[in-house]
Amino acid sequence: SRPEQETKKDTDIIVSAVTWNLAEASPSEEEASFLRKFRVNSDIVCISGQECENTKPRRTEGSRSREFRRIAVKMLGKGFVPLAFHSLGGIQLCLFCKKQLIDQVEHVSLADVTCGVGNVFHNKGAIGAFVRMKARTPDSRPRSLRMLFVSAHMAAHVKKVDARNEDYWRIIGELEAKAPPRFLSFAPKDDQTPGESLIASTDRMFFCGDLNYRLDIPREVAELEISNFTPQSSKRHRALETEEKTFELLRYDQLLRVRTEGHAFEPFAEGKIKFPPTFKFDKGTRSYDTSYKQRIPAWTDRILFKPWGTRVLEYNSVENATHSDHRPVYGSYLVNMEKKRGLKKGTKRSRTPPAQANTRATEHKSEI
Repeated sequence: SRPEQETKKDTDIIVSAVTWNLAEASPSEEEASFLRKFRVNSDIVCISGQECENTKPRRTEGSRSREFRRIAVKMLGKGFVPLAFHSLGGIQLCLFCKKQLIDQVEHVSLADVTCGVGNVFHNKGAIGAFVRMKARTPDSRPRSLRMLFVSAHMAAHVKKVDARNEDYWRIIGELEAKAPPRFLSFAPKDDQTPGESLIASTDRMFFCGDLNYRLDIPREVAELEISNFTPQSSKRHRALETEEKTFELLRYDQLLRVRTEGHAFEPFAEGKIKFPPTFKFDKGTRSYDTSYKQRIPAWTDRILFKPWGTRVLEYNSVENATHSDHRPVYGSYLVNMEKKRGLKKGTKRSRTPPAQANTRATEHKSEI
Protein backbone atom coordinates (compact mmCIF):
# COMPACT_ATOMS: atom_id res chain seq x y z
CA SER A 1 0.00 0.00 0.00
CA ARG A 2 1.06 3.62 -0.49
CA PRO A 3 3.05 5.24 2.32
CA GLU A 4 0.53 6.89 4.62
CA GLN A 5 2.49 10.09 5.23
CA GLU A 6 2.74 10.89 1.50
CA THR A 7 -0.99 11.52 1.23
CA LYS A 8 -1.78 13.02 4.65
CA LYS A 9 -2.59 16.74 4.73
CA ASP A 10 -3.08 19.14 7.62
CA THR A 11 -6.84 18.65 7.29
CA ASP A 12 -6.57 14.85 7.50
CA ILE A 13 -6.31 12.27 10.26
CA ILE A 14 -5.74 8.54 9.99
CA VAL A 15 -8.42 6.29 11.49
CA SER A 16 -7.70 2.60 11.97
CA ALA A 17 -10.31 -0.04 12.74
CA VAL A 18 -10.03 -3.68 13.84
CA THR A 19 -12.64 -6.42 14.11
CA TRP A 20 -11.81 -9.67 15.89
CA ASN A 21 -14.08 -12.52 16.93
CA LEU A 22 -12.22 -14.13 19.83
CA ALA A 23 -14.29 -17.33 20.03
CA GLU A 24 -14.56 -17.00 23.84
CA ALA A 25 -10.80 -17.20 24.38
CA SER A 26 -8.18 -14.53 25.04
CA PRO A 27 -5.51 -14.03 22.38
CA SER A 28 -1.85 -14.04 23.27
CA GLU A 29 0.09 -10.79 23.22
CA GLU A 30 2.08 -12.20 20.32
CA GLU A 31 -1.07 -12.68 18.25
CA ALA A 32 -2.26 -9.17 19.14
CA SER A 33 1.11 -7.59 18.33
CA PHE A 34 -0.18 -6.40 14.95
CA LEU A 35 -1.95 -3.62 16.89
CA ARG A 36 1.45 -2.01 17.42
CA LYS A 37 1.48 -0.99 13.77
CA PHE A 38 -1.05 1.75 14.62
CA ARG A 39 1.27 3.49 17.10
CA VAL A 40 3.09 5.61 14.54
CA ASN A 41 0.64 7.00 12.00
CA SER A 42 -2.88 6.35 13.34
CA ASP A 43 -4.73 9.13 15.17
CA ILE A 44 -7.90 7.24 16.16
CA VAL A 45 -8.14 3.46 16.63
CA CYS A 46 -11.45 1.60 16.97
CA ILE A 47 -11.25 -2.03 18.09
CA SER A 48 -14.35 -4.20 17.77
CA GLY A 49 -14.44 -7.52 19.58
CA GLN A 50 -17.01 -10.30 19.44
CA GLU A 51 -17.42 -13.43 21.56
CA CYS A 52 -15.07 -11.95 24.14
CA GLU A 53 -17.11 -13.88 26.71
CA ASN A 54 -19.41 -16.90 26.63
CA THR A 55 -23.13 -16.20 26.42
CA LYS A 56 -24.14 -17.29 29.93
CA PRO A 57 -25.87 -14.57 32.00
CA ARG A 58 -23.50 -12.80 34.39
CA ARG A 59 -23.79 -10.07 37.00
CA THR A 60 -20.38 -8.56 36.30
CA GLU A 61 -18.08 -8.30 33.34
CA GLY A 62 -15.94 -11.37 32.67
CA SER A 63 -12.17 -11.58 32.91
CA ARG A 64 -11.67 -12.15 29.17
CA SER A 65 -13.23 -8.78 28.33
CA ARG A 66 -10.88 -7.07 30.78
CA GLU A 67 -7.93 -8.98 29.32
CA PHE A 68 -8.93 -7.94 25.79
CA ARG A 69 -8.86 -4.28 26.82
CA ARG A 70 -5.59 -4.69 28.71
CA ILE A 71 -3.91 -6.13 25.64
CA ALA A 72 -5.30 -3.34 23.43
CA VAL A 73 -4.01 -0.65 25.82
CA LYS A 74 -0.58 -2.29 26.01
CA MET A 75 -0.21 -2.81 22.26
CA LEU A 76 -1.14 0.79 21.39
CA GLY A 77 1.20 2.18 24.01
CA LYS A 78 1.37 5.37 26.04
CA GLY A 79 0.82 7.60 23.03
CA PHE A 80 -2.90 6.75 23.02
CA VAL A 81 -5.64 7.50 25.54
CA PRO A 82 -8.97 5.64 25.74
CA LEU A 83 -12.00 7.62 24.60
CA ALA A 84 -14.52 4.85 25.26
CA PHE A 85 -14.80 1.27 26.53
CA HIS A 86 -18.13 -0.53 26.41
CA SER A 87 -19.36 -4.11 26.43
CA LEU A 88 -22.66 -5.75 25.52
CA GLY A 89 -22.53 -9.43 26.37
CA GLY A 90 -19.55 -10.71 24.40
CA ILE A 91 -19.37 -7.62 22.17
CA GLN A 92 -16.71 -5.02 22.90
CA LEU A 93 -15.95 -1.55 21.57
CA CYS A 94 -12.66 0.11 22.45
CA LEU A 95 -11.98 3.57 21.06
CA PHE A 96 -8.57 5.25 21.39
CA CYS A 97 -7.20 8.65 20.43
CA LYS A 98 -3.66 9.99 20.09
CA LYS A 99 -2.76 12.22 23.04
CA GLN A 100 -1.94 15.10 20.70
CA LEU A 101 -5.48 14.98 19.31
CA ILE A 102 -7.42 14.81 22.55
CA ASP A 103 -8.08 18.57 22.72
CA GLN A 104 -9.97 18.30 19.43
CA VAL A 105 -12.49 15.83 20.87
CA GLU A 106 -15.61 17.72 21.98
CA HIS A 107 -17.99 14.92 22.95
CA VAL A 108 -18.13 11.13 23.28
CA SER A 109 -21.20 9.08 24.21
CA LEU A 110 -22.20 5.44 23.89
CA ALA A 111 -25.31 3.41 23.12
CA ASP A 112 -25.98 -0.27 22.55
CA VAL A 113 -28.59 -2.32 20.71
CA THR A 114 -29.53 -5.94 21.43
CA CYS A 115 -30.37 -8.21 18.49
CA GLY A 116 -30.36 -11.65 20.13
CA VAL A 117 -33.42 -13.84 20.67
CA GLY A 118 -36.46 -11.60 21.07
CA ASN A 119 -34.13 -8.60 20.77
CA VAL A 120 -33.34 -9.25 24.44
CA PHE A 121 -30.34 -11.60 24.57
CA HIS A 122 -26.92 -9.95 24.29
CA ASN A 123 -25.28 -12.64 22.16
CA LYS A 124 -25.97 -10.51 19.08
CA GLY A 125 -26.20 -6.75 18.79
CA ALA A 126 -24.08 -3.64 18.46
CA ILE A 127 -22.39 -0.80 20.30
CA GLY A 128 -22.18 2.70 18.89
CA ALA A 129 -19.71 5.43 19.90
CA PHE A 130 -20.89 8.92 18.98
CA VAL A 131 -17.98 11.34 18.65
CA ARG A 132 -17.99 15.04 17.92
CA MET A 133 -14.62 16.57 16.98
CA LYS A 134 -13.45 20.01 15.96
CA ALA A 135 -13.54 20.35 12.20
CA ARG A 136 -10.41 21.61 10.48
CA THR A 137 -11.54 24.63 8.49
CA PRO A 138 -9.53 27.44 6.83
CA ASP A 139 -11.62 30.15 8.53
CA SER A 140 -11.93 30.82 12.24
CA ARG A 141 -15.58 29.83 12.45
CA PRO A 142 -15.90 26.88 14.86
CA ARG A 143 -17.48 23.80 13.36
CA SER A 144 -17.91 20.23 14.56
CA LEU A 145 -17.56 16.97 12.67
CA ARG A 146 -19.90 14.16 13.71
CA MET A 147 -18.38 10.67 13.72
CA LEU A 148 -19.92 7.31 14.58
CA PHE A 149 -18.11 4.03 15.25
CA VAL A 150 -20.17 0.83 15.37
CA SER A 151 -19.05 -2.57 16.67
CA ALA A 152 -21.52 -5.31 15.71
CA HIS A 153 -22.15 -9.04 15.88
CA MET A 154 -25.04 -10.06 13.63
CA ALA A 155 -27.17 -13.16 13.02
CA ALA A 156 -25.30 -16.36 12.14
CA HIS A 157 -25.86 -19.24 9.67
CA VAL A 158 -25.62 -19.18 5.91
CA LYS A 159 -29.37 -18.97 5.19
CA LYS A 160 -30.08 -16.13 7.64
CA VAL A 161 -29.43 -13.29 5.18
CA ASP A 162 -32.77 -11.62 5.89
CA ALA A 163 -32.09 -11.82 9.64
CA ARG A 164 -28.75 -10.09 9.15
CA ASN A 165 -30.40 -7.39 7.06
CA GLU A 166 -32.99 -6.90 9.81
CA ASP A 167 -30.19 -6.63 12.39
CA TYR A 168 -28.62 -3.86 10.32
CA TRP A 169 -31.85 -1.86 10.14
CA ARG A 170 -32.55 -2.40 13.83
CA ILE A 171 -29.04 -1.26 14.77
CA ILE A 172 -29.07 1.99 12.81
CA GLY A 173 -32.70 2.68 13.78
CA GLU A 174 -32.06 2.18 17.49
CA LEU A 175 -28.79 4.14 17.40
CA GLU A 176 -30.68 6.98 15.75
CA ALA A 177 -33.23 6.92 18.59
CA LYS A 178 -30.39 6.91 21.16
CA ALA A 179 -28.24 9.59 19.50
CA PRO A 180 -27.07 12.32 21.90
CA PRO A 181 -28.71 15.77 21.81
CA ARG A 182 -27.85 17.86 18.75
CA PHE A 183 -26.05 14.95 17.05
CA LEU A 184 -28.72 14.61 14.36
CA SER A 185 -28.83 17.40 11.79
CA PHE A 186 -32.60 17.08 11.50
CA ALA A 187 -35.30 15.22 13.36
CA PRO A 188 -36.53 11.95 11.80
CA LYS A 189 -39.82 12.27 9.93
CA ASP A 190 -42.71 9.85 10.03
CA ASP A 191 -42.25 8.84 6.38
CA GLN A 192 -38.53 8.16 6.75
CA THR A 193 -36.94 4.79 7.29
CA PRO A 194 -35.53 4.56 10.84
CA GLY A 195 -31.80 5.24 10.65
CA GLU A 196 -32.00 7.47 7.59
CA SER A 197 -31.55 10.67 9.60
CA LEU A 198 -28.63 9.14 11.51
CA ILE A 199 -26.67 8.22 8.40
CA ALA A 200 -27.41 11.54 6.69
CA SER A 201 -26.35 13.48 9.81
CA THR A 202 -23.09 11.61 10.41
CA ASP A 203 -20.10 13.09 8.59
CA ARG A 204 -17.82 10.06 9.02
CA MET A 205 -18.99 6.58 9.96
CA PHE A 206 -17.36 3.17 10.43
CA PHE A 207 -19.38 -0.02 10.84
CA CYS A 208 -17.29 -3.07 11.69
CA GLY A 209 -17.69 -6.48 13.26
CA ASP A 210 -18.58 -10.09 12.66
CA LEU A 211 -21.39 -9.24 10.25
CA ASN A 212 -21.74 -12.96 9.47
CA TYR A 213 -22.57 -12.67 5.77
CA ARG A 214 -21.52 -15.87 4.01
CA LEU A 215 -20.85 -17.24 0.53
CA ASP A 216 -23.73 -18.76 -1.43
CA ILE A 217 -21.59 -21.49 -2.91
CA PRO A 218 -21.06 -25.22 -2.26
CA ARG A 219 -18.28 -26.06 0.17
CA GLU A 220 -16.38 -28.12 -2.40
CA VAL A 221 -16.28 -25.20 -4.87
CA ALA A 222 -14.98 -22.82 -2.22
CA GLU A 223 -12.38 -25.38 -1.15
CA LEU A 224 -11.21 -25.83 -4.73
CA GLU A 225 -10.61 -22.10 -5.16
CA ILE A 226 -8.88 -21.78 -1.79
CA SER A 227 -6.72 -24.85 -2.36
CA ASN A 228 -5.29 -23.15 -5.43
CA PHE A 229 -3.54 -20.62 -3.19
CA THR A 230 0.14 -21.58 -3.17
CA PRO A 231 1.86 -20.51 0.07
CA GLN A 232 5.21 -21.70 -1.24
CA SER A 233 5.26 -19.12 -4.05
CA SER A 234 6.88 -15.71 -3.73
CA LYS A 235 5.15 -13.09 -1.60
CA ARG A 236 4.32 -10.90 -4.61
CA HIS A 237 3.08 -13.82 -6.74
CA ARG A 238 0.98 -15.14 -3.86
CA ALA A 239 -0.60 -11.70 -3.33
CA LEU A 240 -1.60 -11.50 -7.01
CA GLU A 241 -2.87 -15.07 -6.94
CA THR A 242 -4.88 -14.50 -3.76
CA GLU A 243 -6.45 -11.37 -5.22
CA GLU A 244 -7.52 -13.30 -8.32
CA LYS A 245 -9.02 -16.16 -6.31
CA THR A 246 -10.80 -13.88 -3.85
CA PHE A 247 -12.38 -12.02 -6.75
CA GLU A 248 -13.83 -15.32 -8.01
CA LEU A 249 -15.25 -16.22 -4.59
CA LEU A 250 -16.59 -12.73 -3.91
CA ARG A 251 -19.00 -13.13 -6.80
CA TYR A 252 -20.99 -15.26 -4.32
CA ASP A 253 -20.62 -12.96 -1.30
CA GLN A 254 -23.94 -12.19 0.41
CA LEU A 255 -22.91 -8.78 1.72
CA LEU A 256 -21.89 -7.52 -1.70
CA ARG A 257 -25.21 -8.74 -3.06
CA VAL A 258 -27.41 -7.12 -0.42
CA ARG A 259 -25.52 -3.84 -0.79
CA THR A 260 -25.95 -3.92 -4.55
CA GLU A 261 -29.66 -4.72 -4.25
CA GLY A 262 -30.22 -2.09 -1.56
CA HIS A 263 -31.40 -4.44 1.18
CA ALA A 264 -28.76 -3.32 3.71
CA PHE A 265 -25.56 -1.26 3.95
CA GLU A 266 -26.34 0.54 0.69
CA PRO A 267 -24.70 3.87 1.65
CA PHE A 268 -21.46 2.18 2.74
CA ALA A 269 -18.22 1.34 0.96
CA GLU A 270 -15.53 -1.23 1.67
CA GLY A 271 -11.87 -1.58 0.86
CA LYS A 272 -10.88 -4.08 -1.78
CA ILE A 273 -10.64 -7.56 -0.27
CA LYS A 274 -7.31 -9.13 -1.15
CA PHE A 275 -7.09 -11.64 1.70
CA PRO A 276 -8.50 -15.19 2.07
CA PRO A 277 -11.80 -15.87 3.87
CA THR A 278 -11.54 -15.15 7.60
CA PHE A 279 -13.97 -17.87 8.84
CA LYS A 280 -14.23 -20.72 9.80
CA PHE A 281 -10.92 -22.24 10.88
CA ASP A 282 -10.07 -25.13 13.15
CA LYS A 283 -8.74 -23.32 16.19
CA GLY A 284 -4.97 -23.12 16.38
CA THR A 285 -4.51 -24.14 12.74
CA ARG A 286 -4.60 -22.68 9.24
CA SER A 287 -7.16 -25.28 8.12
CA TYR A 288 -10.76 -24.40 7.38
CA ASP A 289 -13.47 -26.24 9.31
CA THR A 290 -12.87 -30.00 9.23
CA SER A 291 -15.67 -30.83 11.68
CA TYR A 292 -18.77 -32.72 10.58
CA LYS A 293 -20.49 -29.38 9.93
CA GLN A 294 -17.96 -28.52 7.19
CA ARG A 295 -18.87 -24.81 7.25
CA ILE A 296 -18.24 -22.92 4.04
CA PRO A 297 -15.32 -20.47 4.31
CA ALA A 298 -16.50 -16.86 4.17
CA TRP A 299 -15.56 -13.24 4.82
CA THR A 300 -17.75 -12.81 7.90
CA ASP A 301 -15.49 -10.15 9.44
CA ARG A 302 -15.80 -6.79 7.69
CA ILE A 303 -15.14 -3.06 8.03
CA LEU A 304 -17.48 -0.72 6.15
CA PHE A 305 -17.49 3.07 6.04
CA LYS A 306 -19.29 6.06 4.60
CA PRO A 307 -17.18 6.99 1.58
CA TRP A 308 -17.43 10.79 1.79
CA GLY A 309 -14.11 12.23 2.94
CA THR A 310 -12.67 8.78 3.64
CA ARG A 311 -10.07 6.91 1.61
CA VAL A 312 -8.68 3.42 2.15
CA LEU A 313 -4.97 3.14 2.94
CA GLU A 314 -4.89 -0.54 3.91
CA TYR A 315 -7.37 -3.39 4.36
CA ASN A 316 -6.11 -6.80 5.41
CA SER A 317 -6.41 -9.79 7.73
CA VAL A 318 -3.91 -11.28 10.18
CA GLU A 319 -3.35 -14.86 9.05
CA ASN A 320 -0.96 -15.82 11.87
CA ALA A 321 -3.46 -15.02 14.64
CA THR A 322 -4.82 -18.56 14.90
CA HIS A 323 -6.24 -19.00 18.44
CA SER A 324 -9.82 -18.32 17.23
CA ASP A 325 -11.92 -19.79 14.43
CA HIS A 326 -11.90 -16.27 12.92
CA ARG A 327 -9.02 -14.14 11.70
CA PRO A 328 -8.84 -10.50 12.79
CA VAL A 329 -9.36 -7.90 10.07
CA TYR A 330 -7.98 -4.36 10.17
CA GLY A 331 -8.12 -1.26 8.02
CA SER A 332 -6.52 2.19 7.98
CA TYR A 333 -8.27 5.17 6.40
CA LEU A 334 -7.34 8.71 5.47
CA VAL A 335 -10.16 10.85 6.87
CA ASN A 336 -10.64 14.47 5.88
CA MET A 337 -11.71 16.58 8.85
CA GLU A 338 -13.04 19.56 6.91
CA LYS A 339 -16.72 20.35 7.33
CA LYS A 340 -18.24 20.64 3.89
CA ARG A 341 -21.76 20.81 2.67
CA GLY A 342 -22.53 18.31 -0.05
CA LEU A 343 -24.99 15.81 -1.36
CA LYS A 344 -25.55 12.83 0.86
CA LYS A 345 -26.54 9.51 -0.54
CA GLY A 346 -30.05 8.37 0.35
CA THR A 347 -30.60 5.47 2.67
CA LYS A 348 -34.13 4.47 1.88
CA ARG A 349 -34.86 0.88 2.63
CA SER A 350 -35.59 -1.43 -0.26
CA ARG A 351 -39.27 -2.27 -0.29
CA THR A 352 -38.86 -5.21 -2.67
CA PRO A 353 -38.16 -8.72 -1.39
CA PRO A 354 -34.63 -10.07 -1.76
CA ALA A 355 -33.86 -11.45 -5.19
CA GLN A 356 -34.13 -15.21 -5.46
CA ALA A 357 -31.59 -17.73 -6.70
CA ASN A 358 -29.23 -15.27 -8.41
CA THR A 359 -26.59 -15.06 -5.72
CA ARG A 360 -23.75 -13.82 -7.83
CA ALA A 361 -22.68 -10.25 -7.22
CA THR A 362 -21.45 -9.17 -10.63
CA GLU A 363 -18.91 -6.78 -9.26
CA HIS A 364 -16.75 -6.46 -6.17
CA LYS A 365 -17.04 -2.75 -5.43
CA SER A 366 -14.00 -1.06 -3.95
CA GLU A 367 -14.75 2.57 -3.35
CA ILE A 368 -11.83 4.58 -2.09
